[in-house]
Amino acid sequence: MSASKEGVWVARKTRRIALFGVTVGCCLAGVALAQPAAESASMCHAAGANEAVNPQKVVALDRATLAAHEALPWHRLEVDAAQQALGDDPDKLFEWVRDQTRWLPYAGELRGANGVMQDRMGSSLDRALLLAALMENAGHQVRLARSALSQQSLAELEAAWSDMPVARPIEPFQPTSDSAELVGLGEQLGYAEGELLADIETAQARAEQASAQLEDEHHRLMQGMQALLDETDSLAARQPSPPALENHWWVQRRQAEDWVDYDPALPDARSGERWLTDAQVSHYFAQELPDEVRHWLTIEVIAEQFDGQRLTENTAFSLTMPASSLAGEQLQLELYPLELPSPQALIDGSMDVESLPERLFTQDKWVPYLRRGEQIERQEGIHADGSLFNPNTDASIAGAAQDASGALQGISVSGGVDQEPAETHLTAVNVRLQLDIPGQSAQQIERPIMDLLGPAQREADIESFTPDEDQRQQRAIEMLSTLELLPQAYWIPPAQLAAWHYESLMANRQATLAGVHLGAQADTSFIGKALEARSTRRPALDQLATMRLANSPEREHIALGQLNLLGYVTLLEYADGDYQRREGFDILENRVLVASGDQPAQQVRMAQGLLDTLLETRIAVEPGRAMGNTAAAFLEGLKDNHEWQVIDSVSQLDGLDPYWNADIHAHLRNRLAQGERVVMPSSPADPFVWWQLNPKSGDMLGYGPDRRGQFVEGILLLMEAGDNAMSAVGMVQSIWDCLFTSSDPLCCTQDAAAQELITRAVSHGFNGLAEAHDINIIIGRELIKGGTFDRLNSAGIGKAAGDVAGAGSAYIVDNWGRCD
Repeated sequence: MSASKEGVWVARKTRRIALFGVTVGCCLAGVALAQPAAESASMCHAAGANEAVNPQKVVALDRATLAAHEALPWHRLEVDAAQQALGDDPDKLFEWVRDQTRWLPYAGELRGANGVMQDRMGSSLDRALLLAALMENAGHQVRLARSALSQQSLAELEAAWSDMPVARPIEPFQPTSDSAELVGLGEQLGYAEGELLADIETAQARAEQASAQLEDEHHRLMQGMQALLDETDSLAARQPSPPALENHWWVQRRQAEDWVDYDPALPDARSGERWLTDAQVSHYFAQELPDEVRHWLTIEVIAEQFDGQRLTENTAFSLTMPASSLAGEQLQLELYPLELPSPQALIDGSMDVESLPERLFTQDKWVPYLRRGEQIERQEGIHADGSLFNPNTDASIAGAAQDASGALQGISVSGGVDQEPAETHLTAVNVRLQLDIPGQSAQQIERPIMDLLGPAQREADIESFTPDEDQRQQRAIEMLSTLELLPQAYWIPPAQLAAWHYESLMANRQATLAGVHLGAQADTSFIGKALEARSTRRPALDQLATMRLANSPEREHIALGQLNLLGYVTLLEYADGDYQRREGFDILENRVLVASGDQPAQQVRMAQGLLDTLLETRIAVEPGRAMGNTAAAFLEGLKDNHEWQVIDSVSQLDGLDPYWNADIHAHLRNRLAQGERVVMPSSPADPFVWWQLNPKSGDMLGYGPDRRGQFVEGILLLMEAGDNAMSAVGMVQSIWDCLFTSSDPLCCTQDAAAQELITRAVSHGFNGLAEAHDINIIIGRELIKGGTFDRLNSAGIGKAAGDVAGAGSAYIVDNWGRCD
């Protein structure tokens, strides 16, 4: 690569566009372990059912949320605040990094300074980056130093840190009725005496009960899996590969004409000294690190094209990002149909909503979008013939993109792609994720967004393929599917979880007020800016990232030594004339680093994979709607004495009765050929689920019938839309049923928008606050004013947000229910 990877990253950053986002859906996705979704939704709609939303109450809620956000312990979360709390003395800054963070055996920059600040651990380079950032903020001139690391020195490092746990011990939380913070917050939010304490105690009891249940289920999973694997000796005598560590890093500070060493390599290190005294040293400034010492994530969108003879791939989108730049971000990837109407056109009646179904079926141009916070990235468009087009060549654009509040301004369709060549067809669109890790081979993971063929047909020779009308409709519907991704480089502290959701709640205040106005006046004048300001962060992904550590039996011994990828997918499907949506978690990469402890690394990773899969079915899923979760099926099998089996080879798989579908069979053949093991039911099951196990590393994950993680049951496209980032797609999914059942289609769109702006907007914040509160109880951090986490604010403000959401929803139903 002639240019640096950093340069590629910058060069590939496409024009940033302010995204006009909307999602339309039910009240809550759920508060998971602490509060099942059905119960949450009931509370949301019941709260304040007989009162209208008071705008002053919304403003008061916003002010209280802002105050709580400002009161969070930012000195534990952000480098700037930490440095201000510690002062300017370089020796004290060095001692803090030495004593408050620990070394981890992985190579290169993964977390960066901010990530080490959050979970207090990192490689020598990541710890050096934190120390350098603290010193630079204090006004010191610093640089990074690097020297080669021998195997003998690596062994010394490992021995020095081997007995030190990577996570802090659990501390009890016991609120009291006379707590000044408790009384003050209760008065501020208008609670009766003792009410807030009762809410906290109820949440605490619920969280502890759920945590105990999860612990019991995980223990039974481990016992059952270990017994099954002991029979086949799948993990016997396999030693994990040693870490690929070739370098050691530290900080040097300019002092007069000299550079002074600050090297926190060992727990007893002293400022002014470096650990490897005889090694040759090279120097870098932090902003000039070589590409090869960084962890990278590449996201690609691949259009598969069939030309009558062979399948080819066309890359419509490719973006490479340093892992450390993704700290705290959620990424939403989807394909925007260019000829859908804008939400504003749907809501204000300027577009004939009854023509919407036909417009969906005839879509033939899409542009992939990757949302990062409030910005989106885009590159090439995909045509129905599988070719790519430049969406910037003409001055005009069809349908929705023309007036979507600036979100898609400037996008157009090249006149040269309107003629669809009969001999070529778009057969699939795949998302390809690549992890580049220093000293290791690149890891690739692929997931389909739309697929007309399937693995089995690709495995055979494709002699001809021309999509019929049903397949064209299938393609148009499946292209509305979305993938939300949380790249996780470190363990997320509860205070950061609360911060994200405080911010979400504040961002949604305007949407709440606009929804009330729309419901009361049928006036759409405020809707554009309100929807544009709405937060679309999915709390369930944040919760999964936090619970992976909070509920791990090995939490004092595990860390992240490479980027983990937590996904949430919404699949839009068309089959046999029916349209439905399914959604659920899809964990793409979950390898943990075993930094200490007596358990073999393979066993610890297997335990983590079992927990991750179990958490998929415990978070954000209503009871009775979960399907296709391997942990749930395995537990059920243990209870009913259903047998499972370990498949070690392709020949063993081919010798079984083919009771799963051909695509799953082709997928499993591929995984077995790659050296993995498959743990699957011995008898046919519907839906068919299985475990995939890497016997060398112990990495394990459960998969369902879509070759992904856990899903909820299929739902017809009613008023329960997926949380899509792009506005028109979300609106289309939400109003589908109403368009076919109501005598007044226009009111469907207005009612959907009003419900979205109030219930989804505010309850997203409420959901996040409630789960952050309950997760923190499980983790058990102490409550200290200005300390680890302001749990009282999360509980009180979460309850107030629920009251506002419930009152707003009830107001819509009671005063403007024109679509009944």
